[in-house]
Amino acid sequence: MDKIILHSTSIPELRAMIGDVLREEFQKFKSTNPSPKQKSSEYLSRKEVCDLLKISMATLHYYTKDGILQGYRIGGRVLYKLTEVETAVEEVGTRKFKHLAGK
Repeated sequence: MDKIILHSTSIPELRAMIGDVLREEFQKFKSTNPSPKQKSSEYLSRKEVCDLLKISMATLHYYTKDGILQGYRIGGRVLYKLTEVETAVEEVGTRKFKHLAGK
């Protein structure tokens, strides 16, 4: 591991070193995490959607048929947009003890 002796490093040199390290780490992060614009155009196969949602192919068929998920056909394949799959998953509010609130 490289050793840096700070008492002999000037402040501008230290800032430059820190800036270089931050730029390198940001580039690594940027390359491994796609931006929302890139992510929005990502398509998933039926199997990938089933694995993601932990559902069967039959359930996915019914979700598509009922309009819960929008499928896109290209040739013989049916694809789903990742962002549409993520937005189709809704948060379920708790109803625990709701029946007691009316009394």
